[in-house]
Amino acid sequence: MGSGKSKEPASAGGRKGEVDFTRFKARVDRVHISGLSRTHDDYIQRAIRSLFTAANFQDVIVETTNVKDNLMQLGIFKNLKIHIDTSKGEGATKNGYEVTFQGDELSRITGSIGTELGQNDGAATAELTSPNIFGRGERLSLNYSYSYVRSSVLNLRFTKPYYHTTVGDYSPETSIAVFKHSSPAPWSKFRTDETGVLLDFSFALPFGLSNSLQYEVGMKEIFALDKQTPFFVRENCGPKLAAIIRYIGVFEGRDSNVFPTNGIFVKTTNELMGSSLSQFGTVKSDVHCEINMPLFAGISLQLCGRFGMLLNDKRKETIPINQLFFPGGPQTLRGFEIAGACPYRDGVAAGCQSYWASGIHVWSPLPFSRYFGGFGDLFRTHLFYNFGTCNTFTTDKLRSTAGAGLAFRIGQKARIEFNYCQPLSFEAGDRVKKGFQFGIGYEFI
Repeated sequence: MGSGKSKEPASAGGRKGEVDFTRFKARVDRVHISGLSRTHDDYIQRAIRSLFTAANFQDVIVETTNVKDNLMQLGIFKNLKIHIDTSKGEGATKNGYEVTFQGDELSRITGSIGTELGQNDGAATAELTSPNIFGRGERLSLNYSYSYVRSSVLNLRFTKPYYHTTVGDYSPETSIAVFKHSSPAPWSKFRTDETGVLLDFSFALPFGLSNSLQYEVGMKEIFALDKQTPFFVRENCGPKLAAIIRYIGVFEGRDSNVFPTNGIFVKTTNELMGSSLSQFGTVKSDVHCEINMPLFAGISLQLCGRFGMLLNDKRKETIPINQLFFPGGPQTLRGFEIAGACPYRDGVAAGCQSYWASGIHVWSPLPFSRYFGGFGDLFRTHLFYNFGTCNTFTTDKLRSTAGAGLAFRIGQKARIEFNYCQPLSFEAGDRVKKGFQFGIGYEFI
């Protein structure tokens, strides 16, 4: 790897002993990528173009690292090594460099077995993938998961990226999936089986905004879980043809997904649902917002909220129970059981057509966490106050809980919470859970 040496002191603002690479003029004459056999050249050209904008050696180092990340995101390499050397031979320029990426393409078939976390759920997963089928990042994947609450997911998906096109900077990607899902709702004693086709077009916009437009069509069937399932739930049972037009938008501006101390996060899911391919009579919207602000000594303040709303044309049909909201639980309103903060009927959760929930948290590192090294960074303590209600956007029939707890980070997406909850206000019939409560997931209020 090419390098520069200097006996001169560092530039103004630099520390003694550091070399200011911005003083060394440099440009990239050539880029070599080895290890490609079935990938087309045009699929990687956009990923490396920023290297040719380098004006000094510092730029060369920074852009080389960025290009390596871009190439790995294309989904065609196992690994990549970088080699930077001075430019030689015909076409070499003064201050010119050559950058070489040495990599190995992924095998034609890859597989994995593991676990994944959901909202208060964990699942065993198995996946087979055929990457880069036609040489421009296309992939075919078969995924199956089964969770401890007996929900299952089977997906066969074909994905086609368009990173090599003129709109490649927006990360456009299309996919088509055939799926079969089964998910129980024990709080209401029913199970939903879904079989259908999902078309998806996703793209990114500047400032961290990602978007997904989806069209889903298939059969949805509701089953009674046992003989104790109430009649009003059984009225929803049976197969129905369903079509959904869905938009998912996510703005990610936080400094961490799990324990953020600064930044804003917004996620919105909007669905237009119908009983046939052309008749749509129900609108469903769900929005989650989060604001994080640093205070002092590693302590941060978090304000978060979520609301959901269902609107339908009652002249066409009633809303199936599996489309309703069921607030309550460690991810929405702590101090309540799952689906414990909504109306109950005949001993089971009847759901609601609207709800809102908010949370105020003060997060802090563990005392003396600096003495535990990196292990201490996996933990946070918090004081919290949750409040919200359902079937109204006022403060009528307000549910609220205060408490304190310990959270443990799992990877970069999920966490486990052990909280002591003290419900402060609730309605008759609510399923309150005073005392310690366990929660696991990736989106909390």
